[in-house]
Amino acid sequence: MKYSVLLSVLIVIALAIVIGSGFDTREDVVLDDYRTHADGGAVTVEVDVTSPMGYVRSAKERQEDGCLYVSFYSAFGGHNGSIGARDSFELTTPADCREIYFLCDNSSGDGYDLVLRRDDASSAWERVEP
Repeated sequence: MKYSVLLSVLIVIALAIVIGSGFDTREDVVLDDYRTHADGGAVTVEVDVTSPMGYVRSAKERQEDGCLYVSFYSAFGGHNGSIGARDSFELTTPADCREIYFLCDNSSGDGYDLVLRRDDASSAWERVEP
């Protein structure tokens, strides 16, 4: 009886770690590459993480004042889990969207880094180097 309760508790803890890790926000995501869609209504970004552990599984977009703020979430499976991992995400970019930011752990304290900017003259997206 004692062992079955202990085993049950350990299983619950393991499941919490495996599933719960997929809801952690990643602040170490960097832009690897990007491509624009012909209609200009979306940009597909390919991302990577700077940490030696973990993967990205999803992205959440928030548009505000002509800027797109993107948060990324860890894959399921623990700290180095890869369940549901992806590295490519399509971001909707309306005509008034001029800049794309990624959530990050930066020294400026605002929590976001500018990664892409739309050129006013050509409307083409350009990478912003740090």
